[in-house]
Amino acid sequence: MISSKFVTLKLGIKKNTIDGLLIHIPLGSRTAMITTKNKFAASPVIVSRENIKSRIIKYIFINSGNANACTGKEGNKNTEQILKTLSKKLNCSFDQILIMSTGIIGRQLPIKKIIESINNSDLNIYSNIKKAATAIMTTDKYPKYLTETYKIGPNKITFRGICKGAGMIEPNMATMLGFIETNVDLPKTLLKKYLKQCADISFNSISVDGDMSTNDTVVFSSTGSTKLNMKSKSIETKFLSFASNFFIKLSSLIVKDGEGATKFIKLNVINAKSTILAQAVSKKLSSSILVKTAMFGKDPNWGRIIASIGSIESNNIKPLNIKLMINNIVCFKNGVSVDNGSKRLEKSMRKNTIEITVDLNHGKHKQTMYFSDLSYDYVRINSEYTT
Repeated sequence: MISSKFVTLKLGIKKNTIDGLLIHIPLGSRTAMITTKNKFAASPVIVSRENIKSRIIKYIFINSGNANACTGKEGNKNTEQILKTLSKKLNCSFDQILIMSTGIIGRQLPIKKIIESINNSDLNIYSNIKKAATAIMTTDKYPKYLTETYKIGPNKITFRGICKGAGMIEPNMATMLGFIETNVDLPKTLLKKYLKQCADISFNSISVDGDMSTNDTVVFSSTGSTKLNMKSKSIETKFLSFASNFFIKLSSLIVKDGEGATKFIKLNVINAKSTILAQAVSKKLSSSILVKTAMFGKDPNWGRIIASIGSIESNNIKPLNIKLMINNIVCFKNGVSVDNGSKRLEKSMRKNTIEITVDLNHGKHKQTMYFSDLSYDYVRINSEYTT
């Protein structure tokens, strides 16, 4: 596989550690991007939304420790200055570089340190994927990266990616950055289509604390070294299955590393009247403080789940239809408690991974969400974030 190359940098935002990453995109690659829906989108997000319209993206620059969000005209000037410095040193145009930032909101970048670091660094000394993932961490406890290979006929299909994120995680992008590449040759129209489909069931289906960031960005690149006939329905279906699986695995690392998290929870909402209702139920439960704290306390208090579902305004939620399972143990059905197995349920709550299934039994639509519990450590980490 022709792969992107990573250059890690010490930009001076953090003390004595790498806090910058330059990704060299292979020549001839195609790139697509999705970004946050937050109305206070950061300066680098706004600029990258314009630059992605360029026919060729050659580089991605990422800094950690500072979001460059809500920083006004000075923040915009700093973004431009970084891109101008990079484009001059890399001998490319301004709009052939995507830029991302992550970290504290509302503080100006130490622009002199950053420009000095870029000018004094050799941008052709490459690092491995683990170090690249480390460079973009903020409150993450560990670097998040993944490489997987699949087969479609005689062809080896490879996906490789890095991401970051641990808090301010909410569907319609979490507080996260992600870069994924595949060796499959995809035209930009298909690349954008597949990115949206895969992100909708992965990065847009995770939650830690219900807050959406100003900087969220996911980039998907096709290096084009392996050709597949995507006009074949069976081949396209297999590719999308592999791609979806990879996106879910990579984004799940964010939930597992959620700030203060001790539990990884998979929530399945099935047999809903509509996709909108399935999404509403999954979002309600994944952001419920009472549900999340019950998960942390290993408390099989399924009443919190039922009460949360019942608070949703919809004529298509029928209490007598609903069946609730936790770790494949039925605990609520036909409007009443199912007592048998309660001791098994209590024991199963000690697991690090919990699976909740809500069967609305009133349609055929479904939604899967991944979220974490809410612990004492989450409160501590976020109460001390800027101090």
